[in-house]
Parts: sequence; C-alpha cells; structure tokens
Amino acid sequence: QRIRYAEQEFNIHYRQVNSGVDNPTLIMLHPSPLSSRFMASIMPVFTDDFNVIAWDTPGYGDSDNFTTDTTKTGKAAKTINTTQKSLADYCHCLNHFINALSLNNVVLCGNATGAQIAIEFAKQFPDKIERLILENVAWFYDDEREHLLKHYFPDLSPKPDGSHLTLTWQMVHQLFQYFPWFDESEQARLNTPVPPQEVLQQVFEDYIKAGSGYSDAYIAALNNEKPEKLSQITVTTDILLWSGSMINPYCQRLL
Repeated sequence: QRIRYAEQEFNIHYRQVNSGVDNPTLIMLHPSPLSSRFMASIMPVFTDDFNVIAWDTPGYGDSDNFTTDTTKTGKAAKTINTTQKSLADYCHCLNHFINALSLNNVVLCGNATGAQIAIEFAKQFPDKIERLILENVAWFYDDEREHLLKHYFPDLSPKPDGSHLTLTWQMVHQLFQYFPWFDESEQARLNTPVPPQEVLQQVFEDYIKAGSGYSDAYIAALNNEKPEKLSQITVTTDILLWSGSMINPYCQRLL
C-alpha cells in the first residue's frame, strides 16, 4: 500500500487474512527489528472475529523507509540536522495506512515495539480504534534504560570484511539466551529454550533487511516503556502476560 508522510511517498508491505464476512479489522504490529512474518502464524487464530492485517513497520521487513531530516537554522546561522524518528512518526504513518485502506474502528494488537506504537496511536487518534491488545509492555527504570541504550544497539552498518554479519548473528543467537543480549552472566540467562535454527535465521534476515537503521523504532519504543505513558490511554485495553517472555520481570513490574 502506498502512503504519503513527511512529504515522501513510500510503500507499506502487509499481510492480510480475511474472515470472509463483514467483521471488524484487527491490525497487528510486530516487535523490532522484525516484520509481519513474526505475526503470520497467529493471524488465522483471530479470523473467527476479525479481518486481520499485519503491517511491516516502515523501514522494516519489506516496507520502504522514510526520513525525518529537518534542517533548522538559528540566529547564529547554526544548522542542526534532526534525523531521529519518534513514535509519533510511526503513528502518523499508521494513520495514513489505515486511511488508505478505508478502515474504521480497528483493534490494534501490538507486541513490544508494536505495543508502544499502539499506545501512542491510541492517544493521538482515539477515534480511529475500538480497543488495544498489548503484549510485552514493560517498565524500565531510568538507569536500566540508559544502560540498554548504551550497549543494546551496536552499529550494524555494512563493513568491508563482513564483520557486521557476524555481530548480527551473535546478537540474534544471544537474544534468546540472555536479557539483555550483551550480558552473558548467569543472572541474565533466560530459562527458556533456544528456538530452532530456522527461527534464528528468520530473525537474522529481518535484522539484515532493517539494515543500519534497525534501532530506529526500537529506541523510540524503549524510551516509551514507562507507566505514565500507558496510563494516559482512554480506550479499552487488554494486556497479555506470558511467562516465556524474555522481559517478563519488567512486564510484571508494570502490572
């Protein structure tokens, strides 16, 4: 689906499973830096009640990216370039996507980064949605957030020797063994089985597709993992908790 935002036109890739009846629409928002492929296996579960759509967040999966380059010149003629994307940017993209598909009163189901986009969307466009379903929403304290921001997002831009690929595979493999992935202490070890190699390969591929901007939505979401952000929602919201989540302690903290 082609949309326009920030004076740019770009394509949004999405998956769709229709129930074949005039049901409301459920839009599924994936974690970063993954894609709608993460949601594909559970989309059919909802088709008794919904027509289901899962988008690739702009810049992830097979969706095009967009830029937020703005140039500001102050009194001293100093030029400042701002490129960091915000959750508001992704929410506006989602709003344009919903409008392009002529959808109304949708249910948003978001996981991790997708949950944070859903939270902010519900505050910006409450008239567009009926309900939120949130999974992997957490509360990180400020010192924890600073630690994660410092170490969680290494530079994955392409290197001549291919070392960025080795680092990406290391991250993907350790994601399912430790939280945070870079802390290999026993205290950080997860008590959950490592997924099959096929799953790790799919996650690796999504990292590669996202490229050096893989952390854009990730960082915006991490900065939003605070209870005061969630408490401002006015629409009906369900929060799902599962013991196998790698961030389960932080989800329980938010509860």
